[in-house]
Amino acid sequence: MCMLSHSPIREVWRGAIACVVAGTMLPALAEVRVTSETHSYRVPGSTAKSVAPYMLRHPYAGDHGGAFANIRPHYSLSVSTKQVGDICRADDIDLKIHFVVTLPEAVDLHRMSGKTRAAWNGFTAFARRHEAWHQASYVNCAKAFVAAAKRQKADACYAVSANVRKMFRQAKRDCEVKQLAFDRQQARVVPGLTLFNMAGY
Repeated sequence: MCMLSHSPIREVWRGAIACVVAGTMLPALAEVRVTSETHSYRVPGSTAKSVAPYMLRHPYAGDHGGAFANIRPHYSLSVSTKQVGDICRADDIDLKIHFVVTLPEAVDLHRMSGKTRAAWNGFTAFARRHEAWHQASYVNCAKAFVAAAKRQKADACYAVSANVRKMFRQAKRDCEVKQLAFDRQQARVVPGLTLFNMAGY
């Protein structure tokens, strides 16, 4: 999630990447298996002027700095190869991703006025939409990697395995670049949310 330029809001939001994904099957013996668990980033306060400053002063510790929400993908890659004559090919690529998702939860939602609750709900709805984009992006990155890895071949099977794992490391780096670029773009949106306007940001 993203933050306001030249504002502490931008620095907190930029650190957040969160998503929840569903398992996706690829053709043949190439598969992306996805699981997830969701945690809460608990935010106290019953007014916009209490919850917004709290999130800025006590952000969730994200992977790229303080955040309002976060995703931590944990990967497990299995590569099987098959030698046929003088050529070894990738025979089975199995990629498992377990996402640990953390989303904001208002501790004192029941004490909020109707206007504040609506603003909070608007903020959390934005967060869910934002993280849904990350969801699709991470899954697409995984699918593209597995499809490319399945095409790998070499004279020796150890070379195929090594090439696939090298590709995987690069694919993860490239995918994180996409996430951060999206967060920077979204940084312009957050200050316009009603919750932060009500808080005076």
